[in-house]
Amino acid sequence: MFMDNFTVTLRQGETLLDGALKIGAALAHDCGGKLACTTCCVEILDGGQSLSEPTEDEVDMLERAGVAHDGARLACQATGPGEVVIGIARTGVGTEAPSHVTMLPVTLTADAAQFLAVQLAKQSSNAGVRLAVEPAGCSGLRHRIAPLDAVREDDVLFDCGGVRVAVDPSSLPYVQGTTVRLVQEGLARRLRFDNPNAVQQCGCGESFGTSPALK
Repeated sequence: MFMDNFTVTLRQGETLLDGALKIGAALAHDCGGKLACTTCCVEILDGGQSLSEPTEDEVDMLERAGVAHDGARLACQATGPGEVVIGIARTGVGTEAPSHVTMLPVTLTADAAQFLAVQLAKQSSNAGVRLAVEPAGCSGLRHRIAPLDAVREDDVLFDCGGVRVAVDPSSLPYVQGTTVRLVQEGLARRLRFDNPNAVQQCGCGESFGTSPALK
């Protein structure tokens, strides 16, 4: 099995999954880090002593998946602080987080920014919007954009035509470089996401998949 190695620096209480995704590591997490799958299994190559001890539930999940061995951890369960070197198995096209050499900005076209600004003006708070991805459809992921209720400490913020766009570290690898456009479909207007990370899309257009090999 071929593996990619990453050095992850964790804050107090930060999960290895969040830390890995923040640096663009191609680490799958099909259940969203809820200890309901083993897709975020990693190999601890160095620094494992700084991580929290595995719980009985984590060990049980690893054993049931047949991947329990010294060094195997579920990234959603291991927490810092500390610097850890991990190995992640290389996989094909799917919902794994694409990696990027540099951070690519999220942008809104002028008409999309104006459309969102009008919608936000109708809300009790017009702090901006949150762009995220969530599991959905037959290709694995879909975009979600909603009014921003609060800015989190680890959010990455983009100022797009006067509209603030917040992206959480788990979603960032999937949406870097995305341009949000406003399109007219019949009598309706909707937002379209031009996402360079999307390499496959389901027939219904509901969801998309990515490739960890994207740069």
